Amino acid sequence: MVDAVLAPADVASVPVRTARHAAIFDAVFELLGDVGYDRMSMDAVAARARASKATIYRAWPNKPDLVMDALVYRFGGIPDAPDTGSLRGDLTALMSGACQIANGPDGSIVTGLMSAATRNGELSRTLYRCTYELKHSVHSTIIGRAVARGELSSETKPELMHELMHSLVLTRKLWAVGPLDDEYVAHVVDDVLLPVLQRGHRIVADEA
Repeated sequence: MVDAVLAPADVASVPVRTARHAAIFDAVFELLGDVGYDRMSMDAVAARARASKATIYRAWPNKPDLVMDALVYRFGGIPDAPDTGSLRGDLTALMSGACQIANGPDGSIVTGLMSAATRNGELSRTLYRCTYELKHSVHSTIIGRAVARGELSSETKPELMHELMHSLVLTRKLWAVGPLDDEYVAHVVDDVLLPVLQRGHRIVADEA
């Protein structure tokens, strides 16, 4: 989920096209928090933002496209990959950012969008672009640096890291079984991510 979204730290700001667009995007998030995706309408966004319906429909022919732009506005564009000098440090920084978002009011909104996406193929594809495709370069960079430092096998797939982080943060948020705090971040990094990602590296080392 939240790794799912774009971490607010170290992200080059995305320019808003006009003040009117900013008001529209703010209205989208307000409505997502108030009524959820399924009950949010384009007309309601127009009313909340005090914009004309023509303005809304001219810029965004459908609701998923509007949500996509609102997410990018809210969280920024493609974030810089953390560069702490170690794989553990990079994973900790990435997980900490994801948990920070999950703990805030936007975390519940993103969780709601993920739930709605299971019933809406168009929204599902939109969220995939926003939460996976835009972040793929971040995960590839982290894995590539770890390979160059000799911490991981060159066969390690960035997709694996993304899948694990996404699943762990999302389920923790949905089940509300405990806080998404520093202790949880350390647990995920040390007990899940590092052992899984380094498994291939250990096998290669054992065979050498």
